[in-house]
Amino acid sequence: MLLSPTPELRTYRWMVLIAAVLMLFPLPVMQYIGEEGLMAIKSYEMFLSGDWLHTKALGMVFPHPPVWHWPVIVISQVLGWEHVDIAIRLVSVMATWMTAALVGWMAYWLFPKDREATAWLAALVYLSLGEVCFWYGWLGYIDALFGTFVFASIAALWKAMEDKHVLWLCAALIALSLAFLMKNITAYAMFFASGLVLMIRLQRWSLLKHPLFIILPLTSLAVPSLWQSWTSMGAASQLASSSLHDIALKFSNFDMAIAVNHWLTYPFVFLFRSLPLALFFVWLGLKHKQRFQWDAPIVTVVWIVLICFMPFWLSPGGGPRYLIPLYGWVALLLTGLLLQLDGSRVQQSIRLIAFVLILKIPYSLVILPYIKDQMPERNIKTVAHEIVHVVQGEPLRTQSDVANGLSIAAYIDVWQQDKPPIHWYDGHEKGVYILAEEATPSFGRLVQTWRLRGSLVYLYHQD
Repeated sequence: MLLSPTPELRTYRWMVLIAAVLMLFPLPVMQYIGEEGLMAIKSYEMFLSGDWLHTKALGMVFPHPPVWHWPVIVISQVLGWEHVDIAIRLVSVMATWMTAALVGWMAYWLFPKDREATAWLAALVYLSLGEVCFWYGWLGYIDALFGTFVFASIAALWKAMEDKHVLWLCAALIALSLAFLMKNITAYAMFFASGLVLMIRLQRWSLLKHPLFIILPLTSLAVPSLWQSWTSMGAASQLASSSLHDIALKFSNFDMAIAVNHWLTYPFVFLFRSLPLALFFVWLGLKHKQRFQWDAPIVTVVWIVLICFMPFWLSPGGGPRYLIPLYGWVALLLTGLLLQLDGSRVQQSIRLIAFVLILKIPYSLVILPYIKDQMPERNIKTVAHEIVHVVQGEPLRTQSDVANGLSIAAYIDVWQQDKPPIHWYDGHEKGVYILAEEATPSFGRLVQTWRLRGSLVYLYHQD
């Protein structure tokens, strides 16, 4: 006979379900934000070209991995390409759900206290983290799915070392390879740095005597080169070097004032974006002198977070989005601390999470749409519709690679699927309209300008 779940378990299950559903709320409401337009363009042009190995945007090949765009293409085929804005976000939401499940699995394994309830609680903690709940957990960027596979690779590596089982190592390396094919080689840096932490913490030096535990990780290092060779085609062949170049740029143009400001504020940004529970524990420590036991799993999680956090902290160009792979570990850390609180404090934390989930509803449906879209001069779709009306089916090109121009192009592409997608203006075509981000008289006759999100959008006609 199956026993009824405890009240806590039922509560956690329902709250996880509610939190998961709330992740969907902003998807059909918001217009493109930031790089979302570029993500949509890449997916659409990849689908039209029939080439699923190279990413293209505005007719140009980009040296970026293609795998993230594959589920976008599949979902867009189901929903219709006019809803590609929803598709790119749905990929992120599903990645967030997967990460929450992985966090729950890790909590079930690491923390023996009431394992099933702990697993659901950890998933709930992850889904309630500010960065996940309110922003990158649903935003149509690569980061959510990249974070899923980075977290999965390190989690499986931990299991491989703990159990001394090569199949878990294979799973870790598969997840690592997929993480690379989602974004870039920073996945390898976080994986091997975390591996060093695990080797030290678990004292598994004896694994170095096992040939497969040496050969397989070394073989995985060849994946970027093998992928580059296999897909070699113009800019795509520069994938690995491009990734290294991007990392180098984070340390370039060094400015001491900017660097010091970054070093001082970055940890607090990370802490703030881990609200509400991170700030709840800070309050408990400062106000009520709460003390915790730092047992082996919790200390190991702390070291994984620290060693992966440090490169982005040291780099003045390390933005908050690069920390997305760490929030699964943050959720595990918070869960481990939460399990040490008495019943009244746990209830306080659950009420705090419930408040955050309730806040997500007006935030998603009213507050964020007003700030991003409905405030004066922020409606991208209105400008895109007006451009379609002005152009009247004539060829449209662009020389705008900023967020506004990319978003306009992304909308127009899928609204006019009977026409070729908008390509970059090569400077030679005649009889075309040109979308520009700056005043450029050489593009011909200025047809119209729009003020959009703090900058001007120019439409020219090259007679």
